[in-house]
Amino acid sequence: MEKKNLFVEGEDYPAQSADADDLEMDYVTQAAHDAFGVRYLFAWQKLVIANILDSARAIERGEADYDEAEGDLVCRGRQIVLLPTGAGKSMCFLVPALLLSGPSLVLYPLLALMADQERRMNEGNLGAVMFKGGQSKQEREENFFRLKSGQARVILANPEVLQNEELLRRLAECHIAHIAIDEAHCVSEWGDSFRPAYLTLGAVIKKLGVQVVTAFTATASPPVLQRVSQVLFDGNAHLIQSDSDRANIHYQVRYAYAKKKAVLKAVQEMEKPLIVFCGTRSRTEGMARLLAEYFGRNRVRFYHAGMTKEEKTGVEQWFFKSDDGILAATCAYGMGMDKPNVKTVVHLDAPEHLENFVQEAGRAGRDGSNVKSALIWSHADDARYRQAPAGSREKRIGDFARSTTCRRQFILDSFAAEKTSCSGCDICDAERAGKKLCMQADDAERVYRFIKKHRRVYARSELTPLLETLLNERDRPLFGINVWESSDIQEILSQLIAERRIQVMGGLWENHVDICVKKKSLLAIIPRHLRHRLHLLRADFRHLVRGLEMQCA
Repeated sequence: MEKKNLFVEGEDYPAQSADADDLEMDYVTQAAHDAFGVRYLFAWQKLVIANILDSARAIERGEADYDEAEGDLVCRGRQIVLLPTGAGKSMCFLVPALLLSGPSLVLYPLLALMADQERRMNEGNLGAVMFKGGQSKQEREENFFRLKSGQARVILANPEVLQNEELLRRLAECHIAHIAIDEAHCVSEWGDSFRPAYLTLGAVIKKLGVQVVTAFTATASPPVLQRVSQVLFDGNAHLIQSDSDRANIHYQVRYAYAKKKAVLKAVQEMEKPLIVFCGTRSRTEGMARLLAEYFGRNRVRFYHAGMTKEEKTGVEQWFFKSDDGILAATCAYGMGMDKPNVKTVVHLDAPEHLENFVQEAGRAGRDGSNVKSALIWSHADDARYRQAPAGSREKRIGDFARSTTCRRQFILDSFAAEKTSCSGCDICDAERAGKKLCMQADDAERVYRFIKKHRRVYARSELTPLLETLLNERDRPLFGINVWESSDIQEILSQLIAERRIQVMGGLWENHVDICVKKKSLLAIIPRHLRHRLHLLRADFRHLVRGLEMQCA
């Protein structure tokens, strides 16, 4: 392939020297300001940008990417960049796109995200073209014309479209200077399941002949980072990891067996705008109906991947403009959604991995304001996560929910990140107040205490309306109306039975409910003074046996 100057011709880009670093970064910051109105670049952004530009310069000069202090190749042109949500990672590849003469290829996981980014780039006078499935020959030829004429500096694509060999051949002729892979954790999360195209990206990079490649992610544990490095860079990459802590997020876990009512209570108490993340589309729509019944249909919407593009766009626009909106959503409302003033994230269902939990929690507080993340946790969740292998990623979310130490540090330790002082979690709040956090579900404990007080008095069918009344009396001052229903009571009773704390009797007490009492051993029912005498007799007996054994010997 013909070599091409990777820097914009005619630009007075300062040469690298010990005295030129500040001048060089001033030039980069000026470029960011002129194109995007950004007045300041954070240290981590500057480092990532400098690595991209330095590596491009080294390639242009035919030099090795060598670090004398390290004593070996450090692969700064092959970076994995771990930045927290809201840290401005897009600037890390858009600013270099302004300064490199060859176009930058940016890979996104979602078509909707690609379309949104194309609109933003074109509005910011940074020309962008998008390659996706289903395009006509004329549309693709128009894209290549814009690239060759210099009208576009950024190419947007997803891994699937890059499986087309003819498209790869044409892109290789465009002298791509830099490849950026956004949400790179998808290589590990999706590559082995329903997005196998992610596993081909290492081969795609080689076919395109691009040596400067940066993979970006907001959350990744060491196993995920290792997997990304292996797939994209054959295990040889330079890791840049900023402080991972989102200090403005307060983490808490609310223990409840009737989880939807716990969400309703959290939404009533917490600041809006607010997102409730749910595990499935049906639970998302059901949660939205419940919230709409109480808060009104004008304040509540739902969002999931099963909606049409027009429906999703309408919900996105409504929520972005809302100052008190409540959105029930699956993880489809996640990557690339940049509503800055979300105040609270509530998790009805725990995500499969801790990385996903942190991604969802990170939807809040992108404007830097203090926000809250609340995970709702039940006995059913406990039972599911107990089955996961010890030390597995699936196990970590359960360990997080049942942790007795700082939740913030638990997250950071899981990502092999920094040590920090907690700026807010329910466990540390309780410790500072001189208390111990209660990790029992209040709704289940109230039901259990009622059954314990009225052992074998009521059948299960008789208990339901009584407990429904009891819980409604408790919560009516908060909600102003009755919110508890018989289905909620049945949910609590079923989990208490599964937990073996209560039981439905048979025989004479058929269908009546009682608490489960652990069977005591024979010694446990013997009075204490008699147990002491038995202990002495047993000791005397052992002494006698030893004496007989010695005599026989």
